[in-house]
Amino acid sequence: MLPQQLPLLTAAAAAACVNLSSTWHHLGPFPLGTRESEWGADPLERFSGGFRVLSPSGAEFTSSLAESGAAVWSSNHYVPNPLTPNAHTITPNFTGTNWTALRGVYGWSALQYSAWSRGELKVCGARKVRLWLEGATGEVWVGDTQFWGGDWFGYRRAPVVLDLQEGTHEVSVRISGDVRAYGAVEEVGFQLLVEEVKEGGIVFGEVMVADVVGGLLVGQWASVGVRNEGDDWVEVLAVEGKNGSKIGGFEKIKVAPGQSRPVKFRIMELPRNSTELELAVKYRRDGEKGSVEVLATHGLNHVNNWWEPQKYTFLHPSGIVSYAVLRPPSPKAPCTPGSQSKLPVLLSLHGAGVDADSQQNKEAYDKLPDLCAWLVLPSGVTTWSGDDWHIWGFADVEAAIAAIPEWMKQVNWTRQGVALEKWVVSGHSNGGQGTWYALTHKNDKIIAAAPLSGYLSIPAYVPYHMWHEAEPRKTAMIQTSLSSYRHELLTANMRGTPIFQQHGQDDDNVPVYHSRRMHQLVGEENWYTDYYEVSGKGHWWEGVMTEGSLSGFLTHFLNEQPSIPELPYTFSMVVANPGDTGSRGGIVVDQLAEPDRIGRINVERHGDWWHLSTSNIRRWHFDGQGARTFERPFGVIIDDYQLPVGNSSATFLLEDRGDWIMTVADLEQTTTEQSWKAVEKSGPQWGAMDAFLASKGRFTIVVPPDSEFYKYAVASDVSRNLYQYFAADTEIVDQLEEVDGNVVLIGRPSSKLHCSGEGFPITISEGFIAIRDAFGRTKKYKMEKEMGAIFTCPLSRQRLMLVVWGADEVGLRTAARLVPLRTGVGQPNFVIVGREMRFMGAGGAKAMGMFDSTWQVSAASYL
Repeated sequence: MLPQQLPLLTAAAAAACVNLSSTWHHLGPFPLGTRESEWGADPLERFSGGFRVLSPSGAEFTSSLAESGAAVWSSNHYVPNPLTPNAHTITPNFTGTNWTALRGVYGWSALQYSAWSRGELKVCGARKVRLWLEGATGEVWVGDTQFWGGDWFGYRRAPVVLDLQEGTHEVSVRISGDVRAYGAVEEVGFQLLVEEVKEGGIVFGEVMVADVVGGLLVGQWASVGVRNEGDDWVEVLAVEGKNGSKIGGFEKIKVAPGQSRPVKFRIMELPRNSTELELAVKYRRDGEKGSVEVLATHGLNHVNNWWEPQKYTFLHPSGIVSYAVLRPPSPKAPCTPGSQSKLPVLLSLHGAGVDADSQQNKEAYDKLPDLCAWLVLPSGVTTWSGDDWHIWGFADVEAAIAAIPEWMKQVNWTRQGVALEKWVVSGHSNGGQGTWYALTHKNDKIIAAAPLSGYLSIPAYVPYHMWHEAEPRKTAMIQTSLSSYRHELLTANMRGTPIFQQHGQDDDNVPVYHSRRMHQLVGEENWYTDYYEVSGKGHWWEGVMTEGSLSGFLTHFLNEQPSIPELPYTFSMVVANPGDTGSRGGIVVDQLAEPDRIGRINVERHGDWWHLSTSNIRRWHFDGQGARTFERPFGVIIDDYQLPVGNSSATFLLEDRGDWIMTVADLEQTTTEQSWKAVEKSGPQWGAMDAFLASKGRFTIVVPPDSEFYKYAVASDVSRNLYQYFAADTEIVDQLEEVDGNVVLIGRPSSKLHCSGEGFPITISEGFIAIRDAFGRTKKYKMEKEMGAIFTCPLSRQRLMLVVWGADEVGLRTAARLVPLRTGVGQPNFVIVGREMRFMGAGGAKAMGMFDSTWQVSAASYL
């Protein structure tokens, strides 16, 4: 659907200035794998130089999906609504493809096709317009200008703002299907809305503010999105409250032309029982002395009782304002009153496309009103939980739980306390998948879990059959990058935790096979799940979160046995990414020996001594005792090496010669060279390229001074996409200063911009890119047109820089497509791109791979 909150052009205004054509031409279908479009993989780039150089004709283009192996042109005429003439829904129909036969062999993968559509946009004079693009596309060209990112999931946060000269402009849109987003359908398309920008300056977007309960605002943090639709940079100078409200916690920010950013602040005072929040935002255009004031009003939601679900706000680790829904324990709950009684958290994760603040989500537990628990319904920042409850989304979960004591302080809560590290986790659909993630990555905090209608992983949901062919080592790198989200590979981490599975037998959204398969895999680890298939039910039904035996399961582990179970005397810990995996049995893995293999520790507990056997583990330590009931051992025998456990700061390191030793280096974060964390890969730096999302502060995008204009355009794309898909804040600068968060560099690394020098294995010079492999040999890639690179590299305090570089504009834009946005894309730590990637996808990459614990290229990388 198009954004209804935006003013649509009247027919008269549209006819006068801006008009979208009613006839659109289509070319396709072409094969495309699950989440493959970020890699390019457009066959037209190989044979014709790209769709934009083509004109509608009777020509045929080879396609393995089309009848007789030939894709042809087709056209559709759309009759616009007179009230919204510049709002089009474009859905091609490729009747020459036998989708039934393809689906019979390849399943849903066959429906992940791509195609191109072309229309025209006419303007009667030089105009600034905003372009809203939503649906099955991430790529649009207006004339010769490319915009990457789109809005696959319908967030509607950040349109493209562009200037157009008088005349007719071709609009070319690449359609890329996504079964997870649109279902197993044969026809997918997109929605396009064009609006004329009448006045430049600041325009407001979404407002984030907490609910009012008993006349009190239950969260101080708030934010308002702003978009700069002018030609000059603007500085937001102040946010002021009106009608008795007082604002604090505001910091000035600068907004580039066309950029969208969230402005955060704290509501220090709000008149009791206010129905609206009224704000004045002051800003100044670059080069001007005076300021402009714009007003914003947002209605406040009132909740009747303290024990009802309510929206509260807090800070996400990246610094933006987020929210969750909280239902405190009711007065009728059969649990001990008083603040000394600490109740567990019932964590409920929503499905894809579900608003955490929706009535459906808030009412899901109405049939269990008196649980001895704090019910937390996190948002994950977005309706798609950011990144499927992984790095960005689960950081939001943990921030929501950690914010409960602040909620208590805000509302003067004097009843039961909260056990912040005792969780019962449940979730439906994508939230069911998120529950598997919690079980495998945060096991020491979980009392019990109930994944409902959850899928195993994205590769298991819609297999990657239709990806362009590639060498096995390249596909191995992609699969390695996804391994921390392949829950079916991490089932050993569930042993010892009570699990309840439920799935509708007639589910046509997430097939019941996913739950059956996990039930079997858990059994192979000598554990079990309480498994229920509900006859006659599909994917969602009223009562799915509480009915039947599930009600008794939740009640038992919240009201009767709210304790984290002791692990078996023999248990295992399996780790694909140390950066997103917490402790199990108090053991925390700090580093893997090889980054492209899963690590494993098998444990046998024998009184004061634990026997550990390891595979692909380089460094680990004991965490605090946490909520588990047993005590830390006196000593450990690791692969036949006997060592005392010692104090809490001790780590265990596998030396290069194969000996285990205990080090007593300070585990606390430090920037001194004496700390291994200052020079080696540690904490959130681990993982694939999406580790970049684990930012402890806003993102900074650096475009060095005197850069070509297209680099600023790419920076604008990156900023818009991070805001669109994660609601993330980005600051665009020309020099890197000390910042708290992760950094994107648009350009070549230098001594001033880090990620260069003898210690780092990738060097970009005038004539070639050089990569030093795991054996010390250097592989050189001669500089070519359309060549590019994207890779992560270390900054101080466990931060990351994401370098995005191109030999020219095409190379830079090809590399920038791989900046993490959607899950399942599979970007490893580094990719060297060339022209071939535009039509071969990942198969056309010149090099790709992972960095090991000392920031050297792993031996399994493709060079």
